[in-house]
Amino acid sequence: MARPAKYDRDVMLEKALDLFWTRGYEATSVQDLLTGLDIHRGTLYDSFGDKHTLYLEVLDFYQKKVGAKLLTILQQPGSKKAAIQALFQTMVNNFATDNGRRGCLYTNATMELSLCDEQVAAKVALSQQQLGQGLLKALQEAQAAGEIPSRSPQELQVLAAFLLNNLQGLRVLARTHENVRELHQIAKLALAALD
Repeated sequence: MARPAKYDRDVMLEKALDLFWTRGYEATSVQDLLTGLDIHRGTLYDSFGDKHTLYLEVLDFYQKKVGAKLLTILQQPGSKKAAIQALFQTMVNNFATDNGRRGCLYTNATMELSLCDEQVAAKVALSQQQLGQGLLKALQEAQAAGEIPSRSPQELQVLAAFLLNNLQGLRVLARTHENVRELHQIAKLALAALD
């Protein structure tokens, strides 16, 4: 009979998320994880495998915790144009917080690992695809409701990609840019493309 787990997995993932999000994958050592999670090496390997396997699980945990909330904003009932605007507003407001200054874990993973780690690249691509599809669906519904000008399906796809690109750019800029007012102005300019 297996012994019950001594540690709450979500609590452990939350601690690992904090380390990877703050320091990045490469700069977070196994010793950092042992200290930050307050566990022994054997517990780390028994519970999560190795550092890379833990990182992949942390990416999934982050997607459920943060990425799903972004999609929920786009899926809320009511005006889809307002939902897209709310998505940008929520993200820029978050940039004013300590967590927000760290950017987005997926964006950070993109810049640090996606060119050399196929598993990370696949998770990043899926996350971007989901948000891009969420934006496209919101744009289609906004157009059907007469909230935005009529565009061809290809133009709507390009507009969704443009908005996604701007969200990514804001995430990167937030890591070094402390002027939240200016980030709001950038978001406002990006959202002007809806009209």
